[in-house]
Amino acid sequence: MLERVSSIPFAKSMSRTSKLMKGFRRYKLDLFLALPGVLLLFTFYVAPVVAVFFASFTRWPIIGDPRWVGLQNYRLLMTDEIFLKSLLNTLYYAALIVPSLTIFSFIMALILRSITKGREFFKAIFVFPMVVTLVSTATIWKGMFLPFGPINAILEFFGLQPIQFLSTEHVKNTLSFVLIWRDVGYFAIFYLAGLEQIPEEIIDASRVDGANAFQRFTKIIWPTMRPIVLLVSVLATIGSFMIFTLVYVTTRGGPAYASEALLNYIYDVGWKEFRMGYAAAAAVIYFVILFLLNSFQRLVFGREK
Repeated sequence: MLERVSSIPFAKSMSRTSKLMKGFRRYKLDLFLALPGVLLLFTFYVAPVVAVFFASFTRWPIIGDPRWVGLQNYRLLMTDEIFLKSLLNTLYYAALIVPSLTIFSFIMALILRSITKGREFFKAIFVFPMVVTLVSTATIWKGMFLPFGPINAILEFFGLQPIQFLSTEHVKNTLSFVLIWRDVGYFAIFYLAGLEQIPEEIIDASRVDGANAFQRFTKIIWPTMRPIVLLVSVLATIGSFMIFTLVYVTTRGGPAYASEALLNYIYDVGWKEFRMGYAAAAAVIYFVILFLLNSFQRLVFGREK
């Protein structure tokens, strides 16, 4: 009896092994075909993330071996005024850009849906700013925002005072405007694709039944558009946190770190000051904040009601 009981776990483990081997033989071709993609994913995504996480606990001047310092980099970051300034600036960018893109691109999609002639032409116009490289876009807008640039010339023509768009007071709003201008038409195409999935017959039938505009939006349009709102808000959040190029080309983080974003700070610390361990710790915090924000967005927009 004891021998019989003791053999039961062994028999179960053999049964699991046999099932795994059968599954492997059945799907070995699929696994073989997926292997290159898995290796690329691991090499260029998973491995670098793991390496950055471990580097964040070291002091690593690039030249030479890293030295383990534990949580020292994270403690220093919490008292680093420039890091905290860049973090607050990045959150400020996100607070301006994400709601603006989410709302204004939806409004543009509604307007575009109401256009019957020339819709394809306007689609191309909306997407055009995304085709131009961000370096070119930043260079053009930087010239337009100069004190003697065309925008201030137009303001003076109408008797208005010129604005120092790249000053400490206005620079974050100015750079946020450029990103909103660049991406709003692109995300409007996302919304338009969702709106076109709603049959006109359903909208017309709801009008006949006496549903007002608010009821049509909450009962018909919103349930269809919720996944797209989630997609747009997540992409807009990622884009606002990756504002590096625009800041680097226009202001280099100035004046007085007023426009410094978190990625610019990580770049400066890592590749100008050669403090890779410290930069890695800042990158980990950057990743955690972005992950938490995206998780919150999925919780708000992704759940069914």
